[in-house]
Amino acid sequence: MDNSWITIATFSSVEDGYIVKGMLEAHDIPVVLNNATISSVYPMTDTWAPLELLVPADRADEARSLINSDNN
Repeated sequence: MDNSWITIATFSSVEDGYIVKGMLEAHDIPVVLNNATISSVYPMTDTWAPLELLVPADRADEARSLINSDNN
């Protein structure tokens, strides 16, 4: 089993990141938001410190599918 985590999405707002995080966690997919603190202090930091959403590599396809289905 692969224990590595990969970035599957980036956000320019903390709120958007937490919405997607909650949706994935509701489907039992572990999620980490990287740079959440700096993004909340300095909004619109996506050019130098984007809010990154990471999931376990072996769950990435499932997470992407859920994100894409939620956007449709």
